[in-house]
Order: sequence, then structure tokens, then C-alpha cells
Amino acid sequence: MSELQLEERAARLRQPGKPFRLGFFTQVPSPAERPARRTYEELVESIVAAEELGYDSVWIGQHHFSPEDGSVPSPLVVLANAAARTTRIHLATAVIALPFEHPIRLAEDLAVLDELAGGRVQVGLGGARGDLQAFNTFGIDFADRHEIFDRNLAILQHLLEERTCTEFIAAPTIALAGPDAPAPTGQLSASDSVAGQLATADLEPKRLFPAAPSLRNRLWQTASSEERARMIARNNNGLLIGAFHDHVIHHQLRFIVGYLEEWQALHGNLDEARIGAQRFTLHGESAAAIAERLGPDVAATQRGLADRFPQLGALTPAEYLASVARTGTSREIAQQLLDDPALLGFITDFFPTTGLFPSVREGTAGADLDVDRLRLFADEIAPELGWKPATAHPHQETIHA
Repeated sequence: MSELQLEERAARLRQPGKPFRLGFFTQVPSPAERPARRTYEELVESIVAAEELGYDSVWIGQHHFSPEDGSVPSPLVVLANAAARTTRIHLATAVIALPFEHPIRLAEDLAVLDELAGGRVQVGLGGARGDLQAFNTFGIDFADRHEIFDRNLAILQHLLEERTCTEFIAAPTIALAGPDAPAPTGQLSASDSVAGQLATADLEPKRLFPAAPSLRNRLWQTASSEERARMIARNNNGLLIGAFHDHVIHHQLRFIVGYLEEWQALHGNLDEARIGAQRFTLHGESAAAIAERLGPDVAATQRGLADRFPQLGALTPAEYLASVARTGTSREIAQQLLDDPALLGFITDFFPTTGLFPSVREGTAGADLDVDRLRLFADEIAPELGWKPATAHPHQETIHA
């Protein structure tokens, strides 16, 4: 399919003036020698400040065994701390690496967090593309990641819908020693159970506690193809886009079009469709000045990407920045976002960074949690895109429930 045909399909789905909620995204990179507590405290303080600035949400990446990529392997624990310090801002993951999770335990943790947060949790789920260094450690074959993701997602959704998990649980068996031992029955004997309780009780249907039925409507997924995007629509989940290595048109817009076409075919309208987008931004004197200052850091990032994404490695540093990020003055960044073909008119949730990590590995360390930069984006850039602070919309925080 040509780019023109894709844009024609997109034009039929775009909704000019569509409002969106503003968040911010961070992978929370940190040097291994830096105390983790200091990093987490800084993150929570940034979330508190963002709520005061009117931000609607915060989205935290999950990474394992690699603090330089992201220092939060357990984002739900950090978000529980943030929940105790805030009252309105939505607390989101972008994303939990679902192939590495036990779906029942994840469902329980999400339900408890959502209860503590008063229904403010948004759950972004992904296939662990950003956690390549963890597959062997978790005992997961990278080639099986989609199959495992789909299985775990089905169980997670099943439990959040307040259905029992019976169909997913195989009855346990106990192998008794000796050649004359009876065949396993699938049950423990009463003498082996606590306080004489019948072990068959463990085979009774189980439901998630605490129940969190509204959380089922706050699941989001990343896509790696148009067909996967269509599958997300069939799951009635939100679509997450914005990986810097995904081309804005050939990947992101294609995913959006597939998702919205599928949603419309299923529901007859796009009223409840959800699209969340991430963009890397950095405010400065000008786009040219930022490219010149960060040139060596950009080039180093490109060398690391060259094997996986040769099309990005072949660009000049200035071309690379123009491709993967939005940089410059407030006016320049706003215009670049207004011109973005896979953003306004489609998205319901926008969560940019205010720094360039990981699209540029070094050079803007800590910028994504800089409260002054968060304030600048909320005050000078987001209003140019049509956003208004949540404080001006007292009922906005309940829109996802």
C-alpha cells in the first residue's frame, strides 16, 4: 500500500479538534552507582509537581537488570507511593513487559494499586522489545514472546472481568511413593491440609480480589504491526504508539489506521477508541543549536542503533534528531507537533518526555524529570495544541473509569 493510500485512509478517520489528556513519560534511567531511593524520590516528587501543574497522567517505563536503560523494574510499587501523595493524576505504566509477568499475580497487584489510588491506574502492556537483555534470565524464548503475551493478556483480562480463573488452572497432583501407591487423584488428602480443611477447597473457582472491573477498560497495548494493532482493537484496549524507531507514517500512522478501522467496524463509531502517543521533546535556543550541542551524543546513539535500525544509523545527527524528536523553542516544538501526521485528531492521551532519553542516550540526563521543563511544556507548548489544564476540567479525571 502506498503512502498516499494510507494518508487517504487516515483522513477518513481523523477527528480535527479532538481533545486529549496530557501526561509525561519517563523510563527513569539512572547510573548503577546512584542510590535507587534517591531516583525514586525524585520521580515521585516530579509526579506530585506534575499534578499541581495540571498534568492528567504520568507514564513510567519498566526495565529489568539495566538501570542505565530504566531503573524501575517494579513500577506498581513506585506508583503506590505516588498514589499516597496525589489525588487526581492518573498513574500509568508504559509499559509492563507482560511476557515476564505471572498474569494472576499481576492482576492482584493492579487491583490493589487501583483500590489505593481510587481508580486512577492506567495499564500499558508490551511484549518486552525494550528488555532484550532479560529474556534469557526470565527463561523466555524471544521467538515465543507474542504467544506468551497473548496468553497472559487473555488471563489478565479474564480476571479483571470478574470471571473465575478455573479454565486456566490445572488441578495439582501429588505423586505418592511406592509401587503399590494409588493413582493420583488431583487432590491432597484431608490429613495434609491445614487444620483439617479439605484440600478440594483449592479447586473451587477463584475470582480476583479486590475486584477491579473498571480497570478492564484501562488496559493499553503496544503494537509491532498493523495486524497486532487490529488485534488490540478486538481486545477493546487502547493503542500505544511513539517508539522513536517506529517511523511516524510507515509504522505509527499505519498502526493507528488499522486500529481505528477495526474499532469502527466492531462498534460502529470511534467514541470509546483510545490512542496514547509518546514523543521525545527538548526545549532550547533552537533546533539547530540543540543538534550542534548534542551532535557527539546523537552520533554515539546512532552507532548503537546501526545494527538494528540501519536507516537511523545512516542519518546525520541533525537529520536523526529531526526524525525521532521534536526540539527547539516552544513555538518550534508546538509547530512540529501540530504538523505530526500521527498525533492530533487521533490521540486521546499524549505523554511526551521533556528530555530525549532513550532516543538520545546521553546529553539530556535528568531532563525528563526536570520540573521547570514540565512546567514550560504545560504552560507554553501544550496549550498551542489545544490542551487545557485538568484543573480547568474538574470531571476530567474520571473520563477513563
